[in-house]
Amino acid sequence: MNAVNISSVDLNLLVVLDALLQEGSATRAAARLHVTQSAVSSALRRLRDLFGDPLLVRRAHGLSPTPRAARLAPELSDLLGRTRALLAGEPSTDLAATTRTFSIACSDAVATVLLAPLLREMRVRLPAARLRLVTIDRMVASDGLARGSIDLLVGIPPELPRGCLAELLYEDPMRCIVRAGHPRAKRRLSLAAYTELPHVELALFGQPDETVDRALARRGKTREVRVSVPYFASIPMAVVATDAVATLSARVAAAFEREHRLTVLPPPVPLPKLRVNVVWHRRSEGDTGVALMRQLMHEAVVRASRSRSRSR
Repeated sequence: MNAVNISSVDLNLLVVLDALLQEGSATRAAARLHVTQSAVSSALRRLRDLFGDPLLVRRAHGLSPTPRAARLAPELSDLLGRTRALLAGEPSTDLAATTRTFSIACSDAVATVLLAPLLREMRVRLPAARLRLVTIDRMVASDGLARGSIDLLVGIPPELPRGCLAELLYEDPMRCIVRAGHPRAKRRLSLAAYTELPHVELALFGQPDETVDRALARRGKTREVRVSVPYFASIPMAVVATDAVATLSARVAAAFEREHRLTVLPPPVPLPKLRVNVVWHRRSEGDTGVALMRQLMHEAVVRASRSRSRSR
């Protein structure tokens, strides 16, 4: 293998290659890098000369990597991630002294479950670090994971964002909440009551979750959604003031029960558990700060579970 004089190589070309491999489109790569499409095309020509390989080949649905490029992709992502961490002045052995601001996108429900125990973990392991929570719609609008302005997403994405990795953070069964003293839901919630009572539903980005409706449809039943809200925090307000029922995760239901006069009951139909994931971009694979934050989230979930068990 011939040695390469690295001083003669424009290392910015590697950033372009990383964007092209992750986006599969010169147009999307250009938008992500804030350059023109012609600049990306020019960089790709230089990259082909540098590697002696086509790297990306046009197909019906965009640009596909050659076998050589496919092998390069994980190494390139790791290299750039470690380079960014180096430039950020984030020595892996001294994270306890970092004043870095970690940005996490999540819903208010996840914040309700995770924020307090995560802050306790940070107080011990990252005492000088700062935490910034942003809404999921802001992350989507800004393409924050891809652009690097957001470190992690915690939630239930309908599909994994391009160029991202995910791991399970926690699973949660579903529960129903009604106001305390509800005449039709004192010790249990029957299927008849569940289908006849009005429902309060969460609709993130205006899109309702159809999990409950599908479960009812399998039994030939339907429900009436009387109120649809964009934030979890609005749900108990609507439930306390009416005879409505809401279906949400057990951890969030328990938190609301402590703050409001609510009764928490199991749903009268089997519902799948929610699987809450932590998601990060491939470029963060070599970022020791992001890796530690993911670890602290897992520890925060364990801490919260233990606290909940002691309170029962």
